[in-house]
Amino acid sequence: MIQNRRLHPALEKVRFSVKPLEHQSGRPVELARTMRVHPLSYQELPYDPEYSLYAGRLTPETLNLATADEMYWKVRRELIFRHTGEHPFEIRGKDAEIFLNRIFPRDVSKVKTGRCSYQFACYHDGGMITDGLLLRLSENSFWYAKADGDLFSWYKAHSHDLEVEIIDPEVWVSQIQGPRSMELLSNLIEGPMPDPWNYFDWTEVMMAGEKVIISRSGFTNELGWEIYIRPENDIEKLGDLILESGKSLGMILTATPGFRARRIEAGLLSAGADFDHTTTPFEVGLGRYLDFDKNEFIGREALIKADPKNRSW
Repeated sequence: MIQNRRLHPALEKVRFSVKPLEHQSGRPVELARTMRVHPLSYQELPYDPEYSLYAGRLTPETLNLATADEMYWKVRRELIFRHTGEHPFEIRGKDAEIFLNRIFPRDVSKVKTGRCSYQFACYHDGGMITDGLLLRLSENSFWYAKADGDLFSWYKAHSHDLEVEIIDPEVWVSQIQGPRSMELLSNLIEGPMPDPWNYFDWTEVMMAGEKVIISRSGFTNELGWEIYIRPENDIEKLGDLILESGKSLGMILTATPGFRARRIEAGLLSAGADFDHTTTPFEVGLGRYLDFDKNEFIGREALIKADPKNRSW
C-alpha cells in the first residue's frame, strides 16, 4: 500500500494478517464476527489461511496448499478458483445513470444492458478514490463491484438531490481464471454457452439449479469469468459444485499470489498499492478514460487544469 509516512523499523519488518480461530464459549459474541468473510471461505479453512482486509471484507492472503510460483503457473496453464473481497453495491432508480455520471469520469450512458465497464471515482481535486467493475443490469439498475476503498459514504454524500437508491445487495464475488475456465463453465451451466460472450459481457445462467450472474472478467489478464453469488442462491451447493468440477481440470483454490504477478505483468492497477488520493488518473495511465465532454463529473475541473507533464500517457 502507498505509505507516505515512514514506519517504526520494528513495524517495517513484519506484516499483519487475520487468522481464523475456533470460536470459544465465553468469547463476547460481538467480537466473533468483526469482519465479513466470504460465505465460501470454509473451502479455504483446511489450508491454514491468512486473511487481509479488502473493501471491508476478508480475502485470502495465503493458503498452504501451493507455493506462490505454483499458483502463478496454475493460472497460466490450468485454472484457479479465488474468493475475493470485492464488494458490489446496487445503484437503482430513475436518476441512476445521472448519478453514476456524476461519480465516474467515464460516460456511463455508453454502457449497454448486459455489458460491464471499468470505472474509477475521483475526489474534487482529481485524486483517485478507488476503481471497480460496473455492470448495467437494466436501464435504471447497476451493480458496481468496487475494489478496496470506501465509496458507499461518497455515494450517499452526492445523491441527496437525485431519485436514486444505493443498497448493499449482499452479493459475493468469486473468480475462475485460467486457460481452462471456459471448459469448466461449459461443464457447469445447464444449457448452451452464453452467446454472445465477449470480454466484459455479463449474463444470467443456470448452474446447480440456481440462477446466477456471471461476467467475462477477472484480475489476471487470463481467460476467465466471475460469479456473483446472491443471498437467495444455495451458496454451498454452487461453491462445492464449482470446486469439485474444477479438480478434474487441475483447478486449485488460490490466495493473493494466484493473481498478483499476473495483474502486475498485465498492467492492471490495484487500489491502495498503485494509486491513492494523491494520485491523478493521468499519473497511472488512465487519462484516456476521462470523458471531458460530459457536462459534469466530480474532479473534472481539477483534472482539466492538471499538470500537462502528467497528461502525456
